[in-house]
Amino acid sequence: MNELFKVLKINPNQLADAVGMKRAQGIYDILNPEKKVGISKNMADKICSKFSQINKAYLLTGEGKMLNEEDPERIEKEISISPSDIKEGEYSGALVYNIDGTCGVMERDMAFTRDNIVGSVNLPEINKESKIIRANGDSMEPVIFDGDRVVLRQIHNFDDIFYGQIYLILLDEYRMIKYIRKYEPDEDNYIILRSRNKEYDDIKLHKSKIKKLFVVENILSVKSQL
Repeated sequence: MNELFKVLKINPNQLADAVGMKRAQGIYDILNPEKKVGISKNMADKICSKFSQINKAYLLTGEGKMLNEEDPERIEKEISISPSDIKEGEYSGALVYNIDGTCGVMERDMAFTRDNIVGSVNLPEINKESKIIRANGDSMEPVIFDGDRVVLRQIHNFDDIFYGQIYLILLDEYRMIKYIRKYEPDEDNYIILRSRNKEYDDIKLHKSKIKKLFVVENILSVKSQL
Protein backbone atom coordinates (compact mmCIF):
# COMPACT_ATOMS: atom_id res chain seq x y z
CA MET A 1 0.00 0.00 0.00
CA ASN A 2 2.88 2.37 0.73
CA GLU A 3 4.07 1.91 -2.86
CA LEU A 4 0.67 3.06 -4.04
CA PHE A 5 1.18 6.48 -2.46
CA LYS A 6 4.58 6.82 -4.09
CA VAL A 7 3.15 6.05 -7.52
CA LEU A 8 0.15 8.38 -7.11
CA LYS A 9 2.28 11.04 -5.35
CA ILE A 10 -0.36 11.59 -2.68
CA ASN A 11 -0.72 10.90 1.04
CA PRO A 12 -3.41 8.92 2.92
CA ASN A 13 -5.45 12.03 3.69
CA GLN A 14 -5.52 13.01 0.02
CA LEU A 15 -6.52 9.47 -0.97
CA ALA A 16 -9.37 9.56 1.55
CA ASP A 17 -10.57 12.85 0.05
CA ALA A 18 -10.29 11.46 -3.49
CA VAL A 19 -12.47 8.41 -2.78
CA GLY A 20 -15.00 10.30 -0.67
CA MET A 21 -14.04 9.01 2.80
CA LYS A 22 -14.91 11.35 5.66
CA ARG A 23 -11.90 10.18 7.69
CA ALA A 24 -8.55 8.72 6.67
CA GLN A 25 -8.34 6.44 9.72
CA GLY A 26 -9.48 3.44 7.68
CA ILE A 27 -6.54 3.91 5.33
CA TYR A 28 -4.10 4.30 8.23
CA ASP A 29 -5.50 1.04 9.66
CA ILE A 30 -4.68 -0.72 6.39
CA LEU A 31 -1.14 0.69 6.52
CA ASN A 32 -0.62 -0.56 10.09
CA PRO A 33 0.67 -4.18 9.91
CA GLU A 34 -0.49 -4.83 13.47
CA LYS A 35 -4.10 -4.15 12.50
CA LYS A 36 -4.05 -6.83 9.76
CA VAL A 37 -6.77 -4.98 7.86
CA GLY A 38 -7.04 -5.56 4.12
CA ILE A 39 -8.54 -3.40 1.41
CA SER A 40 -12.22 -4.15 0.89
CA LYS A 41 -13.66 -4.66 -2.58
CA ASN A 42 -15.73 -1.51 -2.11
CA MET A 43 -12.63 0.58 -1.36
CA ALA A 44 -10.71 -1.02 -4.23
CA ASP A 45 -13.59 -0.12 -6.57
CA LYS A 46 -13.49 3.49 -5.38
CA ILE A 47 -9.72 3.77 -5.75
CA CYS A 48 -9.74 2.26 -9.24
CA SER A 49 -12.66 4.44 -10.28
CA LYS A 50 -10.61 7.52 -9.36
CA PHE A 51 -7.23 6.18 -10.49
CA SER A 52 -7.86 3.89 -13.45
CA GLN A 53 -4.15 3.10 -13.85
CA ILE A 54 -4.22 1.04 -10.64
CA ASN A 55 -4.72 -2.72 -10.96
CA LYS A 56 -7.68 -3.75 -8.80
CA ALA A 57 -6.38 -7.31 -8.38
CA TYR A 58 -3.16 -5.92 -6.92
CA LEU A 59 -5.08 -3.89 -4.35
CA LEU A 60 -7.13 -6.88 -3.25
CA THR A 61 -4.41 -9.55 -3.23
CA GLY A 62 -1.06 -7.75 -3.30
CA GLU A 63 -0.09 -9.93 -6.25
CA GLY A 64 0.73 -9.03 -9.83
CA LYS A 65 1.52 -5.60 -11.22
CA MET A 66 0.37 -2.47 -9.43
CA LEU A 67 -0.35 -0.61 -12.66
CA ASN A 68 -2.61 -1.75 -15.47
CA GLU A 69 -0.88 -2.25 -18.76
CA GLU A 70 -2.06 0.29 -21.29
CA ASP A 71 -4.55 -1.35 -23.64
CA PRO A 72 -3.89 -0.44 -27.32
CA GLU A 73 -7.59 0.18 -27.97
CA ARG A 74 -7.83 2.46 -24.97
CA ILE A 75 -4.75 4.38 -26.09
CA GLU A 76 -6.37 4.88 -29.50
CA LYS A 77 -9.66 6.18 -28.08
CA GLU A 78 -8.56 7.92 -24.88
CA ILE A 79 -8.56 11.69 -24.46
CA SER A 80 -7.29 12.99 -21.12
CA ILE A 81 -9.14 16.00 -19.76
CA SER A 82 -9.17 17.88 -16.47
CA PRO A 83 -12.34 18.49 -14.41
CA SER A 84 -12.21 22.13 -15.52
CA ASP A 85 -12.70 21.04 -19.16
CA ILE A 86 -16.28 20.12 -18.25
CA LYS A 87 -17.94 23.53 -18.29
CA GLU A 88 -20.96 23.35 -16.01
CA GLY A 89 -23.99 25.22 -17.25
CA GLU A 90 -22.46 25.86 -20.69
CA TYR A 91 -23.70 24.37 -23.97
CA SER A 92 -20.96 25.38 -26.43
CA GLY A 93 -19.57 21.93 -27.15
CA ALA A 94 -20.46 18.26 -26.82
CA LEU A 95 -23.14 18.04 -24.14
CA VAL A 96 -22.37 16.17 -20.91
CA TYR A 97 -25.31 14.28 -19.40
CA ASN A 98 -25.83 13.14 -15.83
CA ILE A 99 -26.71 9.62 -16.94
CA ASP A 100 -24.63 6.50 -17.35
CA GLY A 101 -24.18 3.65 -19.76
CA THR A 102 -23.63 0.37 -18.01
CA CYS A 103 -20.62 -1.84 -18.65
CA GLY A 104 -22.82 -4.73 -17.62
CA VAL A 105 -26.61 -4.77 -17.62
CA MET A 106 -28.77 -2.24 -15.79
CA GLU A 107 -32.49 -1.43 -15.76
CA ARG A 108 -32.51 2.33 -16.30
CA ASP A 109 -34.10 4.77 -18.67
CA MET A 110 -31.87 6.89 -20.85
CA ALA A 111 -33.28 10.25 -21.83
CA PHE A 112 -31.09 12.87 -23.48
CA THR A 113 -33.22 15.69 -22.14
CA ARG A 114 -32.24 19.19 -21.08
CA ASP A 115 -32.95 18.27 -17.46
CA ASN A 116 -30.08 15.75 -17.59
CA ILE A 117 -27.47 18.13 -19.04
CA VAL A 118 -24.74 19.14 -16.59
CA GLY A 119 -22.55 21.10 -19.01
CA SER A 120 -20.39 20.65 -22.07
CA VAL A 121 -16.87 19.88 -23.28
CA ASN A 122 -15.54 22.10 -26.05
CA LEU A 123 -12.34 20.52 -27.34
CA PRO A 124 -11.18 20.17 -30.98
CA GLU A 125 -10.78 16.39 -30.63
CA ILE A 126 -14.46 15.90 -29.74
CA ASN A 127 -17.34 16.22 -32.19
CA LYS A 128 -19.68 18.94 -30.91
CA GLU A 129 -22.69 16.89 -32.06
CA SER A 130 -21.71 13.98 -29.81
CA LYS A 131 -23.13 13.18 -26.38
CA ILE A 132 -21.05 12.45 -23.31
CA ILE A 133 -22.16 10.12 -20.52
CA ARG A 134 -20.52 8.24 -17.66
CA ALA A 135 -19.56 4.57 -17.92
CA ASN A 136 -20.52 2.40 -14.97
CA GLY A 137 -19.21 -1.10 -14.21
CA ASP A 138 -16.19 -3.25 -15.01
CA SER A 139 -17.28 -5.46 -17.92
CA MET A 140 -15.28 -3.43 -20.49
CA GLU A 141 -12.04 -3.16 -18.48
CA PRO A 142 -9.23 -2.56 -19.33
CA VAL A 143 -10.56 -0.53 -22.28
CA ILE A 144 -13.25 1.39 -20.39
CA PHE A 145 -13.01 1.75 -16.62
CA ASP A 146 -15.77 2.43 -14.16
CA GLY A 147 -16.17 6.21 -13.94
CA ASP A 148 -14.79 7.03 -17.38
CA ARG A 149 -16.85 9.34 -19.54
CA VAL A 150 -17.55 8.10 -23.06
CA VAL A 151 -18.27 10.16 -26.17
CA LEU A 152 -21.22 8.79 -28.17
CA ARG A 153 -22.50 9.30 -31.70
CA GLN A 154 -25.92 7.91 -32.59
CA ILE A 155 -26.19 5.36 -35.41
CA HIS A 156 -29.55 5.70 -37.19
CA ASN A 157 -29.11 2.89 -39.71
CA PHE A 158 -28.34 -0.44 -38.10
CA ASP A 159 -26.89 -1.63 -41.41
CA ASP A 160 -24.00 0.74 -40.64
CA ILE A 161 -22.82 -1.37 -37.70
CA PHE A 162 -19.07 -2.01 -37.81
CA TYR A 163 -18.58 -5.33 -36.09
CA GLY A 164 -15.87 -5.38 -33.46
CA GLN A 165 -16.48 -1.76 -32.40
CA ILE A 166 -17.79 -0.63 -29.00
CA TYR A 167 -21.38 0.59 -28.84
CA LEU A 168 -23.96 1.69 -26.32
CA ILE A 169 -27.07 -0.39 -26.98
CA LEU A 170 -30.41 0.91 -25.72
CA LEU A 171 -33.23 -1.59 -25.23
CA ASP A 172 -36.69 -1.19 -23.68
CA GLU A 173 -35.50 -2.10 -20.19
CA TYR A 174 -31.73 -2.11 -20.37
CA ARG A 175 -28.78 -0.21 -21.70
CA MET A 176 -25.24 -1.50 -21.95
CA ILE A 177 -21.82 -0.73 -23.41
CA LYS A 178 -20.45 -3.73 -25.32
CA TYR A 179 -18.59 -4.86 -28.39
CA ILE A 180 -20.97 -5.86 -31.19
CA ARG A 181 -19.94 -9.04 -33.01
CA LYS A 182 -21.55 -11.04 -35.79
CA TYR A 183 -23.80 -13.97 -35.00
CA GLU A 184 -22.68 -16.18 -37.85
CA PRO A 185 -25.66 -18.62 -37.92
CA ASP A 186 -28.14 -15.76 -38.49
CA GLU A 187 -26.37 -12.42 -38.92
CA ASP A 188 -29.42 -10.80 -40.54
CA ASN A 189 -31.45 -11.01 -37.34
CA TYR A 190 -29.06 -11.45 -34.43
CA ILE A 191 -25.89 -9.92 -33.01
CA ILE A 192 -23.58 -10.90 -30.19
CA LEU A 193 -22.86 -8.42 -27.39
CA ARG A 194 -19.42 -9.12 -25.93
CA SER A 195 -17.62 -7.75 -22.88
CA ARG A 196 -13.88 -7.17 -22.69
CA ASN A 197 -13.79 -8.61 -19.18
CA LYS A 198 -13.73 -12.38 -19.64
CA GLU A 199 -15.80 -12.92 -16.50
CA TYR A 200 -18.90 -11.81 -18.44
CA ASP A 201 -20.70 -14.11 -20.87
CA ASP A 202 -21.71 -13.18 -24.42
CA ILE A 203 -25.30 -12.03 -24.98
CA LYS A 204 -27.22 -13.11 -28.09
CA LEU A 205 -29.58 -10.30 -29.06
CA HIS A 206 -32.26 -9.98 -31.74
CA LYS A 207 -31.72 -6.75 -33.68
CA SER A 208 -35.42 -5.86 -33.42
CA LYS A 209 -34.96 -5.27 -29.67
CA ILE A 210 -32.54 -2.40 -30.24
CA LYS A 211 -34.27 0.95 -29.75
CA LYS A 212 -31.24 3.20 -30.17
CA LEU A 213 -27.60 2.57 -30.95
CA PHE A 214 -24.56 4.76 -30.27
CA VAL A 215 -20.96 4.14 -31.26
CA VAL A 216 -18.33 4.95 -28.62
CA GLU A 217 -16.03 7.41 -30.39
CA ASN A 218 -13.77 8.40 -27.51
CA ILE A 219 -13.05 7.62 -23.88
CA LEU A 220 -12.51 10.63 -21.64
CA SER A 221 -10.18 10.08 -18.72
CA VAL A 222 -10.75 12.87 -16.22
CA LYS A 223 -7.42 13.47 -14.50
CA SER A 224 -7.79 14.99 -11.07
CA GLN A 225 -4.97 17.09 -9.65
CA LEU A 226 -4.71 16.54 -5.91
